[in-house]
Amino acid sequence: MRLKQGAASGPILDPFTPRKDHAMFPRTLLPTLLLLAPLLAPLASLAATRYATRYTVTSLPANTNPLGINNAGQIVGDLATAEGQRGFTWSGGTLATMGTLGGADSSAVAINQAGQVAGHARLASGAMRALRHTGAGLVELAIPASTDSFAHAINDAGQIAGQYVTAIPSYRAFLYGGGVSTDLGTLGGDFASAAGINNAGHVVGVSALDDSSPYLAHAFLYANGSMTDLGTLGGSYSAATDINDAGLVVGHAWVQGSEHAFLYANGKMTDLGTLGGRRSFAHAVNQGGQVVGRSDTPGDAGSAAFLYQGAALIDLNTLIDPALGYSVHNATGINDSGQIAAYGCRLEGSECGGLLLQPSPAPEPGAWAMLLAGLGMLGWCRLRGARMT
Repeated sequence: MRLKQGAASGPILDPFTPRKDHAMFPRTLLPTLLLLAPLLAPLASLAATRYATRYTVTSLPANTNPLGINNAGQIVGDLATAEGQRGFTWSGGTLATMGTLGGADSSAVAINQAGQVAGHARLASGAMRALRHTGAGLVELAIPASTDSFAHAINDAGQIAGQYVTAIPSYRAFLYGGGVSTDLGTLGGDFASAAGINNAGHVVGVSALDDSSPYLAHAFLYANGSMTDLGTLGGSYSAATDINDAGLVVGHAWVQGSEHAFLYANGKMTDLGTLGGRRSFAHAVNQGGQVVGRSDTPGDAGSAAFLYQGAALIDLNTLIDPALGYSVHNATGINDSGQIAAYGCRLEGSECGGLLLQPSPAPEPGAWAMLLAGLGMLGWCRLRGARMT
């Protein structure tokens, strides 16, 4: 561009007349950009690798089904044994079973940052009892009027949320803390179950709106002594499974005759979609808002574990080395450093059990610096050569 004089305002820019010394710009830089174009693909690939975290895989013993993980990387879940189902805690490569309350089965469902475990176990009578498991052993929770009870979640203060059954029968959600059990009520029907709790003591789950069959039921949030209906994705059913300290809630809801994972935030329920199949289910959300669960694959041929972050639903199988031979079918827990508790198989299904997916370190900054420096040097050389001719 060149300057031209204005009558009263002084020099102004004439955007339509190129300067002579800039006339060479299209002739010299365009070939350089064309020469650099093939190098942009590796750069884009490197960028994708940088921002899509990769994962290493550590196998838990065979026949383990992981259900929760804490920030120390400790995983809890169920283990099938010859004597029956046993709750377990896995830590640093060592697995310890939980025992029972006299019956055949037990289950470890959730673990807090102190290593306290919430779950349930069967009595010799056959009844099921909610419990807390610590280093001192199993502690049965006293839930008044219950014939059976199940613990589903625990926060860092040791508060436990779950479900109990009465003799009627009636199915009710409870919050247990300080030796006291509180019935959370319902959204109108005679069914409720609590599935998740955060450190503020806010509880999420599912409750019936009436006593019709099948239930018309919605996801709920229980906070400050009252239960709030979180709505649906347009269908008749939704269920919440987890809540973080920021109040983000995840779960699943009916969508046109199928079920889709959802994220609830700021009063709005968002459909997370699927990995190509009909259904998806969100199981857990960490403090950073990362969500994990499972989804049907295209054609409903199977299921794959997913990670939701950055407004994208990602098949976790695409983020692990295929040479390892794993198929990850479900992700049930994620901690604040991004470690994921999952279930999968290896060697075409011959070895199945729990998995710990560990985020890999990001590519070294030096790789970026070397590539960008090379591109800059090449461009400079091309421009210098053009000006000397």
